[in-house]
Amino acid sequence: MFKFISRGNFARPIWVVLAAWLALGLAFFARANPMEPNCDFKSADADKKLFFALGMIESGNDDRGIGRAGEVSRYQIHPKVWKNYSGSREFENPEVSLQVAHQHWNHLTNYFRAKAGHEPTSFDMYVLWNTRFGYYARKGFHPDRLAAVIRDRAQRFLNLVDR
Repeated sequence: MFKFISRGNFARPIWVVLAAWLALGLAFFARANPMEPNCDFKSADADKKLFFALGMIESGNDDRGIGRAGEVSRYQIHPKVWKNYSGSREFENPEVSLQVAHQHWNHLTNYFRAKAGHEPTSFDMYVLWNTRFGYYARKGFHPDRLAAVIRDRAQRFLNLVDR
């Protein structure tokens, strides 16, 4: 049925199998890399950079910042949203505001995953953070459908995160 013709290339199939196995292994570990630009941000340094950039773009990291719509803390969280995560009114306390910001960020991440069906980028997350709930979903989660001012702010946020 099969003819086995030896031409000294017996090792070639073994190398092909090993190379494929190695490529699959590297692909798996590349996806598991915590520095990958998704929103899990398992690295403490990436987490610090992300929330530093968020506070900077929202209020210049001013713990006493109050937005036009009454948003509080350096992260400019609306008090109604704040109440979902904390009974504290220590809006000026950076540790409390960071804790609330983390919880809301995680909520938005889970919302995006459920609605869009994939992991959000930092751009996606900033759009969710900075717009009314549901706005980005109504735009089909397509950046090109966003208002220019929102796209520009999200890009500035990315620039700060990538510094």
